[in-house]
Amino acid sequence: MEQTEGEVRKVLAEVLSELGVDPDSVADSATLGSDLELDSTDAVEIGLELKRHFSVAVKVQVKGGETLGDLVKLVMGEIRQAGG
Repeated sequence: MEQTEGEVRKVLAEVLSELGVDPDSVADSATLGSDLELDSTDAVEIGLELKRHFSVAVKVQVKGGETLGDLVKLVMGEIRQAGG
């Protein structure tokens, strides 16, 4: 079954909510580190949840200005590469 960007966003929103991120802050332009205030532990948790849901491994970067939109594109690229 092919995964969509909407499904990736939904999973990310759920994970971010569990990590205490305000749902109003969740936007493609939000940086993971400065805007959403995530740390390296959060990044590992997000990566594990993405692997569990989509069977892809991605390295989530909270430093360097990676945005939520960047992460969605990265996950979608990995899903396509894996043939899903």
